[in-house]
Amino acid sequence: MNTGERYAKLLDIARQTDSGRRRELLHEVTDLFFESTEDQSPVETRLFGELMAKVAFELDQEVRKELSNRFEPSGSAPRELAKALANDVIEIAAPVLRTARNLTDDDLIAVVRHRGHEHQMVVTQRPVVSEAVSDALVTHGNDTVVASLLSNEGARISDTTFEVVAQRAEANPDLHAPVVNRQAVPAHVLNSLFLTVSKPMREEILRRNAALSEAELALAMERAQTRIAMRAGALPADYEAASRQVAAFRSKNALTPPLLPSLWRNGERTAFRIALAELTGLDFAVVDRLVEQQDTDGLAMVCRAAGFDRALFVTIAVLILGASGMGAAETLGRMYNDVPPDAAQRAIRFLKVRTLQQGAAAAA
Repeated sequence: MNTGERYAKLLDIARQTDSGRRRELLHEVTDLFFESTEDQSPVETRLFGELMAKVAFELDQEVRKELSNRFEPSGSAPRELAKALANDVIEIAAPVLRTARNLTDDDLIAVVRHRGHEHQMVVTQRPVVSEAVSDALVTHGNDTVVASLLSNEGARISDTTFEVVAQRAEANPDLHAPVVNRQAVPAHVLNSLFLTVSKPMREEILRRNAALSEAELALAMERAQTRIAMRAGALPADYEAASRQVAAFRSKNALTPPLLPSLWRNGERTAFRIALAELTGLDFAVVDRLVEQQDTDGLAMVCRAAGFDRALFVTIAVLILGASGMGAAETLGRMYNDVPPDAAQRAIRFLKVRTLQQGAAAAA
């Protein structure tokens, strides 16, 4: 059957009033389309798609759903037809959104922007998702959409978009595993979450760090140095006074690790946090979170990287844990010994870069 006859059949569908007959004719035309795909010129395919889209939307939803399902395995729906179906209700849109190869980035971004989360979820499942489409999904999608995107290794995600994902992950633990488990994650982004995620995920980050060559690690650090610190938390009311107190210790060369337990025991908790931050090279917000959450695993990593001796770490950890730390010295000591110094230093290096950034930004 030639092109003109196929178009005539489409027009015949539009003239039919019997829904059963219209469905039969649509099946016939769709079969003809698949049979003659190799013989069609791009112009014929475009015209066919435009006309088919018009005819299809004169039919009921069930027929459009069948049509969408017919094109799903091959992904060969003409662009105009695919665009029309992709913007239909989700039951009709999903098959073509998943596989249609003729949908452009602009087509997909329009769906992401103007349709709901259900449509966005299907877009995340495409075999290949471009950086531009990934950016739109992260910008307009909820965290469930972002998690689905991260689980698709065929999705290309730019460093800039990963930065946004990392910031969202800091506030939502549901994104921790999708970020850490993804194979293609920039090392500096992965390590920015090191003290936020759970212990098993920290171990995975350490494993990934160990696999980096020196050249890869240097590149990751270079990228980390260009990272803009976006988070600024509220400081304690006594922060300025505590800073002056710590500065006084520093001027007397008394700002040393053994000072930390004394500050805590004297009730100078803000000064303790500031001093610990300076002695470990980290920013106040990171240290504050570790202390507030009584994160002894994270503290062990930080103290190990800074070269604190085991007894000092155990003392600090017991003080922070309070009553729950009584009798835990032996366990805390083993925890400290289990942290490889080299691994700790690699992980903490990324966090130190952020501290340097924030200091430079404050000075500017």
